[in-house]
Amino acid sequence: MLGEQNRSFLFVFWGVMTEPHPSPNLLPRERQERIYQLLQTRRFASVKDLAEALGVSEMTIRRDLAALGSRGLVERVFGGAQLLEQSGREQGYTQRLYQHQAAKELIARRAKQLVFEGDTVALDASTTAVYLARELKGREITVITNSLLVAEAVADGNTQLLVLGGLFRPVARSLVGPMTEANLQGLHVDKTFFSAKGVTLRAGFTDSQMAEVAIKRLLIQAAAQKIALVDGSKFGHTALHTVVPLSGVDLLISDIRPPEEVRAELEASGAAWEVAGG
Repeated sequence: MLGEQNRSFLFVFWGVMTEPHPSPNLLPRERQERIYQLLQTRRFASVKDLAEALGVSEMTIRRDLAALGSRGLVERVFGGAQLLEQSGREQGYTQRLYQHQAAKELIARRAKQLVFEGDTVALDASTTAVYLARELKGREITVITNSLLVAEAVADGNTQLLVLGGLFRPVARSLVGPMTEANLQGLHVDKTFFSAKGVTLRAGFTDSQMAEVAIKRLLIQAAAQKIALVDGSKFGHTALHTVVPLSGVDLLISDIRPPEEVRAELEASGAAWEVAGG
């Protein structure tokens, strides 16, 4: 019986690392995201295991790990790499920025098509908003945000930028607190784009940081059109605080088809959903 249990454990353990169809032709960025996803499932992986899983050389994996390490996503250890432990703390912006990067870029490209010259748009402090800001750079629009990353990404002579003041949160490079909230009073925008840590039928769009939630809620309240940008990893997860229920948005854009119950609730409330690139 013990032998059978051990064999079962080894099957599950190694099954996490082995991809059914290794993809040696992935671009470096895509391969690095795949490495990061694999490390999320088991915290540590050897260079040899990663090379076999992805069908590339160990030298290629070492270069990828060095690139991920420079972004603060992984830590090189003897024989391989491991995720930087967060000990329950909020992930830093560098780590979040490169999670699910391809999905965020796809969503951002679709979202930019909803922005027209002369629009006033609000972007929250999510990393998905950073990708949208990059797409909007140079447009003759007004952007309101509490994110220094968004501000830096969109800053251009053609774009009018309003950065909300407040208390600086280094972990997210955002501005929050009573001053930020006061600056939002009386503002009206055409569209607010926001993201969330989790999306479920019961809890709606959720986030773990109350200070950020307060700003997201005000940005949403100020908007004529409320647009949620969430990659597929957020579905089925619930963070501590509800930002807004599913019925509180006009449109949800994701890289995958939302779960059936989420789609049904959105449609019942008159909201729409889209799969970017679909």
